[in-house]
Amino acid sequence: MNLKEKCRFLGLGNYGGKQVKEFITSYGYKGDTANGSEQDLKALGDIPKYQLKGFDGFGGNRDKAMECLEQNPEFLEFVSEIEEEIIFLIFGGGGSTGSGCVPILSEMLLQDRNEDGSPKKIVCPVIALPSPDESIKKHTNAYDAVKELHEIEGLSATFFIKNNLSKDSKDKEKDYQYLNSTFAKFLDTFLTSDTYGELNNFDESERLEMLRDGGAMVISLMGVKEKDEILDQALLLEKLTKSGIFAPTEGNGICENIAIIHAGRNNSDIDKESIIAEVGKPRNVFEGYNGRNTLVAISGLDYPVSFVSSLGEAAKAAYEERQRNRKHAGKLGDLNFMEDETPKMVTAEQKKPSKWEVLQKKMKK
Repeated sequence: MNLKEKCRFLGLGNYGGKQVKEFITSYGYKGDTANGSEQDLKALGDIPKYQLKGFDGFGGNRDKAMECLEQNPEFLEFVSEIEEEIIFLIFGGGGSTGSGCVPILSEMLLQDRNEDGSPKKIVCPVIALPSPDESIKKHTNAYDAVKELHEIEGLSATFFIKNNLSKDSKDKEKDYQYLNSTFAKFLDTFLTSDTYGELNNFDESERLEMLRDGGAMVISLMGVKEKDEILDQALLLEKLTKSGIFAPTEGNGICENIAIIHAGRNNSDIDKESIIAEVGKPRNVFEGYNGRNTLVAISGLDYPVSFVSSLGEAAKAAYEERQRNRKHAGKLGDLNFMEDETPKMVTAEQKKPSKWEVLQKKMKK
């Protein structure tokens, strides 16, 4: 029932490295990081890493990914030889290293197919979307990366982390750490929970099916502080679909799988009908029991097109504003205020000789 040994995490770029480090150091997963920046790699400490030679960052230009991978064939060979069945490709959408490389690596990993044409690997991108107040370039990088991922045939479940930090946050680094640790906890619980119950079990094949289905995937985990306290179902669903760590779901009823691990021996914590009413009628509903907390996972959702489109629209609006400002930029003109002034002949004023000068003249006579 535990999928940990079947998983490998690969982090691209700055964010990808930090998130993969969380999975390696806190939960014992196999993982690697790759970056062109030697400084970023050093900051990650003693975890497996690969430096992309000749590219100390992409300078915000994700189009350099093709050239970078071409000049680092050893890295491509390493990725292509990953033996684990489930590969999580983690990157920051606003950056350039991960957002440029992950679509290419995804296509490469999906080349190996079964006899029925399905991919042998389960390739799951994890993209941290930029917050609304970040730069135009970060928004366009994320938009283009999501668009490319959306078009890849056979891609498995994609996780969209909503990196929407408050402008008033006093410690954004702490907020980033919270996002990283929360996502790692949610996904680890989904992958490794070995709970069982008399009514039903959420087994390995069902988890694999959820990961294999394309589209977006979200997870929420919630418990109660007191033994007799009732789970706040409305809050769990709110965090699952709107206000949690993932980008808001589309709410269009597109949904393939729902999984529930109940915190107890029955369905008293949350019922599947309330989840279906929120996300749509799925093809499958999987349930398990006796979890420490209540876990709800949904896969096969539509990509969060509305949220990602808002990033693209914000980038476009900011660009147009910049162009308008450029048109009204001030320029230095010519100084013409002296052109109409006609030069005049200046007549030297007759100076009255001093008495000494008069005396000198007289003495010369």
